[in-house]
Amino acid sequence: MQRVWLRVALAAGAGLASLVVCCGAVLAIIRLFVASIRFGWIGSSLDPVYFWLGVVAALMFAGASLSLPARALGAKWDHVTNTALLSVLGFCAVVFFVFVSLLSPYFGVPLALMAMVATPLIGSLFAIREDYRYTVVPVRATVIGAVAIYCASLLAALLAIWMVRGGEGWPYYLGEGWPYYLVPVIVASTSWLVLPAIVAALRPG
Repeated sequence: MQRVWLRVALAAGAGLASLVVCCGAVLAIIRLFVASIRFGWIGSSLDPVYFWLGVVAALMFAGASLSLPARALGAKWDHVTNTALLSVLGFCAVVFFVFVSLLSPYFGVPLALMAMVATPLIGSLFAIREDYRYTVVPVRATVIGAVAIYCASLLAALLAIWMVRGGEGWPYYLGEGWPYYLVPVIVASTSWLVLPAIVAALRPG
């Protein structure tokens, strides 16, 4: 029992570390994007080459951190690499839909939250793919947990909109009630800790 709890704590800690690094990468990419828009592409202080170098560096750091949950779940080295690459695709989807949500929130926010939950879901389950004969229970429990967290994040997003409603247009909401819009993101980001922990708890061995 003590070994199981240690494995769960290690998986949750790896998910938390991955979340922190990926959040930093998203903030860095957003900052680079804002800087490029603010100063323009021509004659600006931010050269497009540096912009893309910064984006690539942020994605590389995020990809390295996304391998931590797979390592905590006991995946082998080549399997860790494949899992990290798959998780990077999910992280790229998160970044893409975050930018989409700035333009079309009612379309981009649900997809951004879905990608945020799906990234640790796919990464955790793919990490134990080698134990295909034993994954029925972990897969079922992890999927149920992911769906519950996603639904809770959507409910939190609707609640945030209702609490700050009073102006016209999303920029008003974003400017006046941005702390409320962090709530669905926080709810969805808990999946980065919870889902690896579920897999670690229910995985045999």
